[in-house]
Amino acid sequence: MEWERRPRRATPEMTQREFEDDRGRRWVGSVTSGTQAGGEEHAEVFFVCRDQPAELKRVARLDVPAEEAGERWLVMDETEVRETFRRSDPA
Repeated sequence: MEWERRPRRATPEMTQREFEDDRGRRWVGSVTSGTQAGGEEHAEVFFVCRDQPAELKRVARLDVPAEEAGERWLVMDETEVRETFRRSDPA
């Protein structure tokens, strides 16, 4: 088995967005490369609650290539960010 290093441009920057959920808690979502099988073809967003550090971290898949994920995450409107959070799973 041979491993090949991913080009730097194919690794998303750790782009962050802060938002409020339906319960009024503040969350930060950070984009990263996918960790599941096929992670090179998509990216994920990890969510951490700023108000309640003990709250479970959450993760959602972004169905965009990893190299486009940082930019896509920045241009999403608030509704899309919240929808991504709603479909997230405990990390």
